[in-house]
Amino acid sequence: MAHMTIRADRIIGTFKPLHGVNNGPVCYGSLIDVSHYYAKTEIPLVRLHDPNWPHAWEVDIHTIFPDFSKDPADPASYDFSRTDEYIRTIVATGADIVYRLGESIEHTATKYYIHPPEDYGKWAQICIGIIRHYNQGWAGGFHYGIKYWEIWNEPDKVVGPKHKMWSGTWEQFYELYAAASTAIKRFDPQLKVGGYAATSVNRDDFLNEFLTVCRDRRLPLDFFSWHVYSADPQQIVKDARFAREKLDAYGYPQAESHLNEWNYFEGDFRTIWQPGNEHIRRLVFERAKGSVGASFVATVLMLMQDLPVDAANYYDGQPTALFCGLFDYYGVPQKAYYAFEAFHELLQHPQRVHAAVSETAPGITCCCGADASGHIALLISNYNGKSGTYHIEVQGIASGSEFLLQTYVLNDKQELDLQEESTRNIASLELFIPQHTVLLLKAAPV
Repeated sequence: MAHMTIRADRIIGTFKPLHGVNNGPVCYGSLIDVSHYYAKTEIPLVRLHDPNWPHAWEVDIHTIFPDFSKDPADPASYDFSRTDEYIRTIVATGADIVYRLGESIEHTATKYYIHPPEDYGKWAQICIGIIRHYNQGWAGGFHYGIKYWEIWNEPDKVVGPKHKMWSGTWEQFYELYAAASTAIKRFDPQLKVGGYAATSVNRDDFLNEFLTVCRDRRLPLDFFSWHVYSADPQQIVKDARFAREKLDAYGYPQAESHLNEWNYFEGDFRTIWQPGNEHIRRLVFERAKGSVGASFVATVLMLMQDLPVDAANYYDGQPTALFCGLFDYYGVPQKAYYAFEAFHELLQHPQRVHAAVSETAPGITCCCGADASGHIALLISNYNGKSGTYHIEVQGIASGSEFLLQTYVLNDKQELDLQEESTRNIASLELFIPQHTVLLLKAAPV
């Protein structure tokens, strides 16, 4: 029988709170607000990119600094009003922020704002103005202490009229990064600056050129950010290791690795938006919100515990359609949200203990935590394993001891609900775990 082995007496470390998201808890001009859900799961890190409040531009450079001919040193050149309100809602949940400096994606045939700025140095000074406003109280601002400042998003796609994020050449982006990163670190060396929010780390030509420029010009790179949309959790495993190897090889062993866009996606980005494919679109994105996406989310959150990933942001947290897997546009939590909730419950047992899955149980992922009082939490996800009965052996507990065992199940039929509760010895358990199911077992000594 396929089995899992838990060593409750073998502490192997602590958990990384990698359940960050993109964008804040409000949408449609704050008409829909899921702040209480953000607070409940203690979302640790919110990246600002493509919000929908109700526009995608609320944190963009052109929104805050609408007239590039103005003086970046003059507070009157800026309009922070909408951005202030949006960021306030995020800070109120207790989350930290990754501020993407740049512009939102443009799907329109005409591109309006994704062009290289006329003056890179001036653009960098505008970024400094934004940092001063949110961290130093400048121009009627705040003291939020935003640490991460990301330069642009996905400039590494094919150059040409179809590019949705950067209309310039790759060399022009390198110059923009050089100007902004050095200016920001000169302004405040304690800040962490990075980018470039890679569409794919496997785009070797762009990544190698970028890291070569950074190395040869000794540019600051405190964190490197990259994205994965896939239905294969092993793709994230491979890309995480690849990104770390590249950073180390180019002389940035201290640079953090941020997977700051990721989600379940089983489709083709080249064709999914075409007319006639609307039913495919709905299937793909609804699967991301359901039990398939939820089991994928739980699997990835656990796999990343053993990967060289320092921060992560699921795309997307805001209550909209399409990529948002956590809530629908009414603000109703979806199955994927409850995977976040289950992971958060695991984090309440901060001592990570040994948990292993046998080779006869492919597709099953598990993590186990304990606290100082002897409480144990075991998170299990069956993303693509077989439906079947699995044996769980719990070692390292006192012989004959009894626990109050609570079993929570998340599948197509329910939310993360308590399915069973009993007082028993937990040294040997058998559970039937259907495919695409997330289970949370909580055991309290009695």
